[in-house]
Amino acid sequence: MSFGIDHPLLAVSDLDHAAAAARKLGFNVNARHQHPWGTDNHLLFFSNNFIELIGIGRPECLDYQDDNGFQFGRLIEARLTSIGDGIAMLALDSDSIQRDHALVASRGFDEARPIIFRRQARLPSGHDTEVSVALDILHDVERPFLTQFLCQQLRPELFRIDPTLESHPNGATSITDVWYVSDDPEHDIGHFARIHGCAAIRGDARHYIIHTHKGDCHLLDPATLMTTFPLLGEIDAEPPRAVALTLACRDLAATQAAWDAAGIEYHAHDASQADIAPQAMGTLLRFAQQ
Repeated sequence: MSFGIDHPLLAVSDLDHAAAAARKLGFNVNARHQHPWGTDNHLLFFSNNFIELIGIGRPECLDYQDDNGFQFGRLIEARLTSIGDGIAMLALDSDSIQRDHALVASRGFDEARPIIFRRQARLPSGHDTEVSVALDILHDVERPFLTQFLCQQLRPELFRIDPTLESHPNGATSITDVWYVSDDPEHDIGHFARIHGCAAIRGDARHYIIHTHKGDCHLLDPATLMTTFPLLGEIDAEPPRAVALTLACRDLAATQAAWDAAGIEYHAHDASQADIAPQAMGTLLRFAQQ
C-alpha cells in the first residue's frame, strides 16, 4: 500500500499576496485559518486532494511543539528563510492513522507517534467550530524538506463544507504529480521507501517514480529536472525538496485563453501542458490536459 497525495504545503512569505495570485490564476481560495503553531493558511480544494498555501501569521507561536517535539511552524520558517517560497512538506491521505502508522513503522519509520491537531473553522453560517486532524510526521532532520506526513480528517463532514470551491474557473481538477529534486537521489529514495514501500518505486537515480493511489511523486537529479521543467532553469539541488506540481486540467485551451485575457504569463511546454513560473504561488505549476 502506498499513501495517496492529500495536500502539499506551499510555504509563502506573503500569504495575502499568494492568495491573490491564486485567484488571478483562476483558483477558488477558501477563508484564512490559523494553526496553534503560528502559521495561517488558505486551501485550494480539488475533488480528491488540495493545495495548502501556508505562511507565518504569529511568529511568537513558532516554538510550539507537538507531543513528539516536532516544531511544525519552525519547519515552515526554515523553508522560507533558507530557500524562499516553495513546498515545505507533503501530506498523505489516511483513513486510519493507527493502522497506517503501524504500516510505516513496519517499513522502518517508527521514530514518532501520531498526534491530534485541532483548530477553529468558519462554517458557511458564519459560526466557528472545531475541526480535528490526526497527523503522523515522517521527518528526516538531515533532509527536512522531504518531510511527508499521514493526515486523517477526524471530522471530514466539517472539512469540505462548500463543494462549489472544488470547481475552479481555470479547470484544475486534481494534483496528479509532485516533483522533487535531489543532489543524491540514490540516498533519498530510501526515505520514500520507508514511507511508501519498495514495491511502489520504479525508475533509477535520474528519475525515480513513487506511485500512489492518488498520483505520483517523482525524485529527479538536477539534469533530468532541467530537461523536464525548462522554465526552472538550473537550480541548486541541495537541500533536496519538492519544486513543482502537475495539475490535471479539464480544458487547457480555455485556461490559456483566460490567462491571455488576464495578461498572465505562462510557458506552453507542449500542446497538452503549460507551466506557470514559481513566482506566482511559490512553486512551478504544470497544467496538463486530462
